[in-house]
Amino acid sequence: MEKNWIVKNFSPQAFALSKKYDINPILVQLLINRNIKEEEFLSFLNPRVDNLFSPFLLPDIDKAIERIRKAIERKERVYILGDYDVDGITSLVIFYEYIKNFPLQFSFYIPHRIHEGYGLTKKVLEKVKNDGATLLICFDCGTNSYQEAQLAKALGIDVIVIDHHAPREGLNDDFYAFINPKKKGVDYPFKELTSAGLAFKVIWALGRSFPFNLLDLVALATVCDVVPLKGENRIFLSEGIKWLRGNHRPAISALCESAKVSPKNIEPYHIGYILGPRINACGRVSDAKKILDFFLCYDSKQLRDSAKIIEDYNRQRKAIESEILREAEEIVERELKEDFTLVLYRDGWHPGVLGIVASKLAERFWRPTLVIGIEGNKGKGSGRSIPEVHIIEVLEECKELLSTYGGHKKAAGIEILKENLEPFRYKFNEIVKRRMGGKKPSPNLEVDLELPFRYISVKLVQELERLKPFGEENSYPLFLARKVHLKSSPKKVNNFFGRKIKLYNFWITDGTYTYEAVLSENNQFLDLLNYGTSLDIVYSLERDSYYNNVRLVIRDVRIS
Repeated sequence: MEKNWIVKNFSPQAFALSKKYDINPILVQLLINRNIKEEEFLSFLNPRVDNLFSPFLLPDIDKAIERIRKAIERKERVYILGDYDVDGITSLVIFYEYIKNFPLQFSFYIPHRIHEGYGLTKKVLEKVKNDGATLLICFDCGTNSYQEAQLAKALGIDVIVIDHHAPREGLNDDFYAFINPKKKGVDYPFKELTSAGLAFKVIWALGRSFPFNLLDLVALATVCDVVPLKGENRIFLSEGIKWLRGNHRPAISALCESAKVSPKNIEPYHIGYILGPRINACGRVSDAKKILDFFLCYDSKQLRDSAKIIEDYNRQRKAIESEILREAEEIVERELKEDFTLVLYRDGWHPGVLGIVASKLAERFWRPTLVIGIEGNKGKGSGRSIPEVHIIEVLEECKELLSTYGGHKKAAGIEILKENLEPFRYKFNEIVKRRMGGKKPSPNLEVDLELPFRYISVKLVQELERLKPFGEENSYPLFLARKVHLKSSPKKVNNFFGRKIKLYNFWITDGTYTYEAVLSENNQFLDLLNYGTSLDIVYSLERDSYYNNVRLVIRDVRIS
């Protein structure tokens, strides 16, 4: 799908701020483009754990800590409930660091995705009660479980929720403690932490010392839960990657070995596209308890054997996902091409992969997307949205047709009765149509600056590297160059300086300056590059450390 180029211009303040802080003006403009406030420039470029906020600023943190310590003193039975994705699993592994000395008191519980569903439910509470537990701690779930909170209170179970999902309308006073920076009326300085980040803060507060060795787990969740890489998340990821590269956790070492990833070279890409899917695979096609046990194991042989099983789960996940995606694309092409949204459903679609399928459909067709699997008279689905549409706000307007729903701006989960599917599809589409002003959405490509080739240098690329790690709301800087042309034909390369990736390699010039460039194999611009005599390109920059020169990564192309 052709993208709208939105090219930003240099703002006058960039040059003034460049002199004030002795920072390259291009780098200053990139900070402005990412909505980084002037007073945060230096802390953004130099993320340090010293700049993390005190855990005692979180709501209800004192109550939660006092209750957990009291449970240990009284030798109470405690259940720890978690979600089955990376954020949920890493939250539990983080919390294990504190409770590992009390194994007879604490029990982990992760509901089976297919048989039990997500989060805090009546069945979970019945199990907790029957096992004699008096305290339940929920990680990455529970925020909107209002009825369950009332039931827990009636059953004599104290519930502590440690979660980052957006609370719906109404206050819940039935939790013993509710640690969520998005809770209404809370002025915690940073709202976008993962649940793993919150678990880290709780352990920090419980132990009264900074748990450096858990930063790797927060880094995994920060990338895989696609939270904004600003504020505390940027610090957690920057510092956590160092711990991942240090290769100190046996489970991650085994996972890297199985996935053929070198720990010392780990980048956010490896977390999001290689390690994360493998961690999620257990919960998608089997039982997430297996991946929790994997993380808590320290026997190297057992870990290697388990890593092979995880690889097999990931292959199964890919096969199931590919088949559902193929069927879903056929439905879109046949029935939904004119809709403002994609609401797809079918009997038997595996609920474990629907979020991935929804994500791929939303990206390909640029529509808010819900993919729903039906079993009997009920449907369970996952949704993904586009930047222009807050999916939870739309679901709020459809709530009378839904059994349950939850999530955040870009992703959601729903349950719905089969009889409500068509009315919901119609209403969901009409609400988005209204919100879009009747104009069908098309993807935008936000370009940071027009940057002719004469301004490119190794020094500039080194400056840009200060913005790393890149990811959500801190994307790779994109630049525009006009009226360039190829100096050599693109050649296919399967192994690029030791990286086993398929791409095209060539040289590109503006007539005066010439640079090496690369283009991914599945890019649709090859014909334009081969036959266009004068081109406008959107590109990012990377440094070839071996030859100490600059390489352009081509992101989009048009005829000049």
